Amino acid sequence: MTFKSRYAGVLLSLLLAGGASEAIAAQPLIVYTDQSQIINLSRAAGVVVVGNPSIADATIQGNSVFLHGRGFGTTNVIILDEDGGHLANFEIDVQLGGRNNVALFKAGGLQSYVCAPDCETQMHVGDTPGHFKETVLERNKDKIDLATGQKSAESDEKPPAE
Repeated sequence: MTFKSRYAGVLLSLLLAGGASEAIAAQPLIVYTDQSQIINLSRAAGVVVVGNPSIADATIQGNSVFLHGRGFGTTNVIILDEDGGHLANFEIDVQLGGRNNVALFKAGGLQSYVCAPDCETQMHVGDTPGHFKETVLERNKDKIDLATGQKSAESDEKPPAE
């Protein structure tokens, strides 16, 4: 988490929790992919509108709104109270985050890894599709099928030669 986003969230929470009666207009907020941030409001949110749900998503829980980073890009979020009054408006910038994320640019393609401490492939929007189809996606599907009972470990073995 960067200095800017860490303290912007604290300042925003103080303003909203402090009973600010006017809506907060177009506050910039950084959310990292596959992570969430919490916004505490002075009163319960009734409606949260996300400009582009493929970039960010939101969940309402009482006086809190949880923003979830889905994919790279910029969108906006408008929050209304239960009576339709304007509570807040945010510009959301979703970025690849985390100090352990590594982007490898190879022959014009992108491959993403999480290195903590060993590097493992992690799919992100914009990665080279062929790299994942033949390696990560097929192996992850096999793992999920085994875990959910859709496939047995024995089905991976070749049938005995006759």
